[in-house]
Amino acid sequence: MKFRFCGDGDCPDWVLAEIIATLSNLSVQNLEQLAQLVAKRISGEQFEEAAIKSLTASATNDGKTAVACVHYMLTNAARYSCSEAIFGEEIQQLGLPKDHAAAMCSVLHEHAASIRQKLIDKTFKINELQSVRNITSQGDTPPNCATLELKISQELVDGLPKDTTHIVNIESAQLGALLDEMKMARDIMLKYENKNNT
Repeated sequence: MKFRFCGDGDCPDWVLAEIIATLSNLSVQNLEQLAQLVAKRISGEQFEEAAIKSLTASATNDGKTAVACVHYMLTNAARYSCSEAIFGEEIQQLGLPKDHAAAMCSVLHEHAASIRQKLIDKTFKINELQSVRNITSQGDTPPNCATLELKISQELVDGLPKDTTHIVNIESAQLGALLDEMKMARDIMLKYENKNNT
């Protein structure tokens, strides 16, 4: 079967197994609290691990698979703009009891916009420059050069994103030109941002 909250695709087997084995066996209140905590975590708030463990005490793996399943369901339902009605119907078809599905729908309704915004914010975060630091030192830096430390967030290395640090030597004459070009680029970006906000 195809599911709207899965992007009109099949539901992964592990999600189906987790719905049947764990989520449907939690109390409605515990599932709703778990979903609230996971939704807040997706939205960038602090993850309350102790609360998760107490809510999923009856589950195996310290509730990690239950958290992953709820994370998958809420993230995808928000990503694909799945309505609460369709989401509730589909997760009931996968074996979640009606009251449990209603609790999940309530959490989705409350947090869908913030989850969607977080997904948008994270979309273009590959190879993001985090910081530039001047680490020029006599003896280590070649003459007439500056040594810069570049920290890059989520750089693709062998196809996987990871945080990296690069040390770069730039001739002092080129450093001034680079700074001027970066200022011009910033001004152009600000101009377009201001144009889009008006």
